[in-house]
Amino acid sequence: MVWLCWCAFPAVAAVTLPIEVTGTAGVTASVRVHLTAASVGRIGLLRLQIHGIEYPDMIGVQINRGNWVSLNNRTVRVEEPGASYGGIGGPISTLRLDLPLPNRTVVAGDNTINFRFNGTNGVASGFRVLRFEFLAADGVVIAAEDTFVDEDPDVWQPPFPDPANVAAGERLWRSGQLKANGLPGARPIGARCSDCHAQDGRDLKYFNYSNASIIARSQFHGLSELEGTQIASYIRSLDVVHPGRPWNPPYQPGPGVNEKPVPTWAAGAGLGAILKDDIDTLPYIFGFRGSLMITPAAFDPDGNLNPLEIPIALPLPDWNHWLPHVFPADVWGARFNKSEFAQMYRNVGDKNLGPGTNASTFFASWIRARSRFLAPISDSSSKKWSPRSSEELYSAELWQLVKTWEITQQFGLEERAASGVGMRAWPNAVAAATAPAEAGIPDNANGMSGNALTDEYFNNAWYELQVVLNSGGHRHSGKYPLDWIYLAAHIQNLQKLSGRAEPGRLLVAVIKAMQSSDPNSGPENRNEGWRPESNIDPRIMVARDWLPAFTPLPSEIKREITESFLSAWLDKTLLYPPAAWFQLGMPANSYRLPENLQGVAGGRVWESAAEFLAGGVSPELVRRARDWGRQYMDLAELYHY
Repeated sequence: MVWLCWCAFPAVAAVTLPIEVTGTAGVTASVRVHLTAASVGRIGLLRLQIHGIEYPDMIGVQINRGNWVSLNNRTVRVEEPGASYGGIGGPISTLRLDLPLPNRTVVAGDNTINFRFNGTNGVASGFRVLRFEFLAADGVVIAAEDTFVDEDPDVWQPPFPDPANVAAGERLWRSGQLKANGLPGARPIGARCSDCHAQDGRDLKYFNYSNASIIARSQFHGLSELEGTQIASYIRSLDVVHPGRPWNPPYQPGPGVNEKPVPTWAAGAGLGAILKDDIDTLPYIFGFRGSLMITPAAFDPDGNLNPLEIPIALPLPDWNHWLPHVFPADVWGARFNKSEFAQMYRNVGDKNLGPGTNASTFFASWIRARSRFLAPISDSSSKKWSPRSSEELYSAELWQLVKTWEITQQFGLEERAASGVGMRAWPNAVAAATAPAEAGIPDNANGMSGNALTDEYFNNAWYELQVVLNSGGHRHSGKYPLDWIYLAAHIQNLQKLSGRAEPGRLLVAVIKAMQSSDPNSGPENRNEGWRPESNIDPRIMVARDWLPAFTPLPSEIKREITESFLSAWLDKTLLYPPAAWFQLGMPANSYRLPENLQGVAGGRVWESAAEFLAGGVSPELVRRARDWGRQYMDLAELYHY
């Protein structure tokens, strides 16, 4: 049981957070709060920031001797951005929420707040209270957060520091027999800790999972308290950097990321870098000096917008949501163990990915091996999808993602893969390949979560992570590492399900899509050069189906963005003679855009001249687009394209 003392006035010693509540159903932690008589009458809300709140009624809160309140979307108000993605029970598991307090809930003097873990759903084993504060009914803070300090993982020590117990912990990590979960009658599984985490456990050290949480999770999977303590001792003894925290999404973009050492990149920019409102992304794209500095230079296809440094309002998945719920061998047995998909991972070694080797080739082959392994499974089950079958396929994707992180960290590939802007990168497209849609998992009630909004969030999250980790860097090849048109479609799908427009994040994708081509190659290079007919074009700003995506933008801001986008696009396109788009005998593009994307991709910007004019774009700019269109269509007819 944890006791903390906190006073609104006078000031007292700062208290240490987070408060971890982990273990079996009913485990509690308590916080003692001292309030002055002057503040008590004003208090109407308890604001909480909680990590690991996965489902409704998972957590109970009691103040003094009042009734326990079970936290769900009826009893609390969830703040943005979590509210738009389903609140409690949605895909965002670190939430800020307000709990209304009836009159006379708190008293002058000491008050006790109890937090209780009500029980597992077969996945969760606890939660963390990251922050809390009392507020007046109108939202004014009564007691400030500066009364808190964060615990310092640098001072943590192995519970058993002796070599024998550390060695025992490593053996358990690699070979201890586990159960599926903490529910009664849980079945034994073939997976070991090292199968779903990094093989050496470095992820738990890197993201600073506490000794208590490691012990509780070990018991959740059927080990004893002693065995869990030995595993915690092993993890603490690892000699790896540990800048992360369990609640900070890996690689969350934000200002200052490039100033930190590359080995700390996976820790992300922290929860503080996640914007409450997407429109706040715009100053980081265009610059701000009293007003937004929107110019064509921001859209320059030969430029280098750095998505690592641009905060967004979409929280990326925390490490808990990287980890697979089921190990592929526990689903497919020998078929997985003997597969090329599994063998390629087991054969990774210095001779494969050490200095001087081409890691990109390995990962591209490994993604193809996964596709070959999953293809007959997804094909055979395509007419009988269920949340369970979807979860099994999705777990195979997550397994590859976690192991890619492990390999990348082990061989220092993030720095070796870097080129140009960003100064760090992953040498692969594994993040994009983790999207449920990549395995054909349906985006409906039969998806891996049973909820279309949650499934679409994870599609967006993993594609967004790919933008951060490797967006092509002017070296794309066809649709590798990202199909930008496909990404834009998923951003639109998420908005339709959540009701939350993200014009800033969409504009980052649009700009990086243009900047994925080789500046030194024109349209004659169909795979790497400037091919606007295979990319998102400026019509996205005025297309009717995409108007909701830009609703948050003031009309003048949208006009300036549209005009700058079109101007930069035309400046690049008109560098090349129209004939460069055509060669004798060149086959027509066999890829047909989905109907909902034909108005925003394909390069025919002149077809939206009327819409551009209606949006206030310069008539001279629209005239240039029309002139280009006439030349293009004349040659298209000549070449029968």
